[in-house]
Amino acid sequence: MRFRRVRQLGPVLALVTLAWPAAAQTPRGRAVQTPSDVVQCIKCHGNRDFLTGKTNSAGPDSALFVPANALEGSVHASLRCADCHKGFDQGYPHQVSEIVVPCQTCHEKEGKDWDASIHEVNAVTRGDAPTCVTCHGSHQVLATTDPRSPTYKLNVAGLCGRCHADQRIIGTYFGAPQDEQARIAAIAYPKSVHGLALTRDGLVVSASCPDCHRAHKILPAKSPESSVNRANIPATCGKCHAGVLAVFDSSAHGDDYTGTLSHVASGKRPVCIDCHSAHEIVRANQPAWLVGTVAKCGNCHKQQYESYLDTYHGQVTQLGFGLAAKCSDCHTAHDMRPASDPRSSVFVTNLVHTCQQCHPDANANFTKFYPHPEPTERTKYPALYWPYLFMTILLVSVMAFFLLHTVLWFGRETVERRRAAHARRDAGEGGR
Repeated sequence: MRFRRVRQLGPVLALVTLAWPAAAQTPRGRAVQTPSDVVQCIKCHGNRDFLTGKTNSAGPDSALFVPANALEGSVHASLRCADCHKGFDQGYPHQVSEIVVPCQTCHEKEGKDWDASIHEVNAVTRGDAPTCVTCHGSHQVLATTDPRSPTYKLNVAGLCGRCHADQRIIGTYFGAPQDEQARIAAIAYPKSVHGLALTRDGLVVSASCPDCHRAHKILPAKSPESSVNRANIPATCGKCHAGVLAVFDSSAHGDDYTGTLSHVASGKRPVCIDCHSAHEIVRANQPAWLVGTVAKCGNCHKQQYESYLDTYHGQVTQLGFGLAAKCSDCHTAHDMRPASDPRSSVFVTNLVHTCQQCHPDANANFTKFYPHPEPTERTKYPALYWPYLFMTILLVSVMAFFLLHTVLWFGRETVERRRAAHARRDAGEGGR
């Protein structure tokens, strides 16, 4: 009788034995499933021989092969296969015609941002843009804080460079003249101050691609919503350079300036990339950069640039001498204001202090130096205008006198030569 009861308990014990591993691997809080409910994906997808010929790829290493430790260390380690591969837990053969992993089911915001990005458009229409799997991987998805992750701060520039250094991609999408920065991005960034801080110094606080272009909602610069649109550049750079942004916004170039300047009202104002560039950013104390920045200021301030080049400061700077005063030395780097603004470094009462940065002995008389001389402006620079006018008249008169003298002398010389030739000819005929 007891033996019969033991025999009756056999199937129950077997059922418990089979269900126990599944229950032990079930994450806390998840409902325990019986073996009849669970599809053991690894039985097939971990068998290379079984997968041979199941796809169009050649050889036993099919794209469907998933090793047993695929999710080990992944942020998705607690998920079941069917949590991502919807509809594949109904048994084999699968009835789903296409493998689609809807990441936005869990990552809703990231999914919406990617859907609105330029990558989504190209992924759908051309198939050459990155998707979730391209950047994060398929199964071994690691946190961005994990140094092994492709999206880790020290690795993400190389990740983006897979496409943005590809000449096929560059030729297809960045052939226009205005796309120069996009064409050189992958090559120029590692040499920039941001790239060197990451690769050489290992400073994870330095800016990388997602910090400027965002991680998922990446848009072309011409889009008003783009983080690298001209109107949004100060705010983008200001995420790291908060102090500079506060100063810049209140300056004559910023949105918060309280004065009345035409370029502010029209929106035609310089932003960070006009002076520092986008991907070729170098340290601001580099002499070559400082000399080049003077010419960049001249792109907008043409008259001031030309008059500056007429001065000692300008001529020496053009020769590459980095110690001579440049635009930022007098007007500051970011808090530039018109000379009529009492807060300006070139306001009349602030000039002595400004000049003393290079000339410690400077006084009020020293500041009477004209940094932007315009001798043709009589009302603005009368002390320069009259000497300039006098010297111009004198030089023109002298040159005109000597030109006339030269012409008359040449004419007289020509006449004298002809007379001498006639005299010799007449003398020769008379002696015959």
